[in-house]
Amino acid sequence: MSFSLFNKQSKEEKFWNWFSKSQQTFYHEIENLDVREEIFNDLSNELSKVHQNLVFEFSPIHENGIREFTISAEGVKELFPFVENLVDKAPEIMNWKFNAFRQRIPGDDLQIKFGDFNIGYSDIYFRYQDGKYGEIGIELNIRGFDESAQTQNAIYILLDGLMGEYDITMGLDWIEWVKLDESNIENLNPITSLRGLIDEKKK
Repeated sequence: MSFSLFNKQSKEEKFWNWFSKSQQTFYHEIENLDVREEIFNDLSNELSKVHQNLVFEFSPIHENGIREFTISAEGVKELFPFVENLVDKAPEIMNWKFNAFRQRIPGDDLQIKFGDFNIGYSDIYFRYQDGKYGEIGIELNIRGFDESAQTQNAIYILLDGLMGEYDITMGLDWIEWVKLDESNIENLNPITSLRGLIDEKKK
């Protein structure tokens, strides 16, 4: 008895075949609290078959009818090839856009709120050690920085929104975190200017 290897599906192809069968449910029901947990659990289980540390996000449905589905490596550079390979194999499905890595969020006024906790771009400044793309180091000066996990997670979300997951991970060599000295603001750069700095280095 012989077996053909030509029909053997990759892990990525298996994931997208599974996704395609349920995409209408994902598209219409992801905001439905009665089924969202089950959807997320099923997706997490299937995505873990590609790599256990990949995560995903859905966007709201945009005015043009598109809902985005993003695969993220959570900024872990070693996982980037898994994300890229998976999204490269994504099918074309009406009303869906598939993203490798968290994308930039337009605008200069993003804020993150958790209950009474609130931090935004206006609370973060930086100075940097110059270099080529991938060799730049930055010191973040953060208003009220307390080194808590909540604050650090919020700042990573802000950085992903500002630069996109790919550029914030690949464009920088190192990041340091310090509490903002309000009297030193004039010697620092607003965090929103980091976008232009990194984009210039990519040219």
